[in-house]
Amino acid sequence: MSRDWAASARMADQYNGTDAVDDAARTIAQEYRRRPLPPTSSATLTFLTTLLSPSAVIEVGTGTGTSTLALLRGMSRSAILTSIDTDAEAQAVARELIVHADLAGHRVRMMTGRPEDVLSRLAPRAYDLVHLDAGPEQTPRLVPLALERLEPGGVLIIDQALLGGAVADPTVRTPRARVARQLLSDLSQREDLLRLLLPIDDGILVLRRR
Repeated sequence: MSRDWAASARMADQYNGTDAVDDAARTIAQEYRRRPLPPTSSATLTFLTTLLSPSAVIEVGTGTGTSTLALLRGMSRSAILTSIDTDAEAQAVARELIVHADLAGHRVRMMTGRPEDVLSRLAPRAYDLVHLDAGPEQTPRLVPLALERLEPGGVLIIDQALLGGAVADPTVRTPRARVARQLLSDLSQREDLLRLLLPIDDGILVLRRR
């Protein structure tokens, strides 16, 4: 039986829905040449965050706020979100959209700088959840730093894990695809991590520290 994955993805996006603030974040992302989190990935991130009920969260890759909004919608207002990006202007857009989404009561700190530098300054074993959306070139360097920030039982969510199908296609031999494949292989060998790979949009890898 053949399956139309593209049609299923379109239906999922429509079913999961967006609102005006999400749509604005995705539109503005194009102006900043940033990749916004797709609607179904956003809904998945909010759902997972709600289930985990974290008190301290790190986000690597603020962009114009699509993942920021998704995380905050799953977090309590007493929880703290630390959002990291190299682009202060994009972070300013995300801050404005947080207000428009009526999420301004949440505790958010934006930190601007290279993800490696900022992560290394954050306290180890002090966070419940880390969302990593930095692209396959940076991700292998950031994963160890992100895992060090997690307390035992903490969860790391890595976006773009499958590069929209490129990683699963053996005929694709681009540097990006090779790096992403190697990362998945390396993480699969670690006995200290529970893992779940979801074929949603560009792929979501969920890791939990034992």
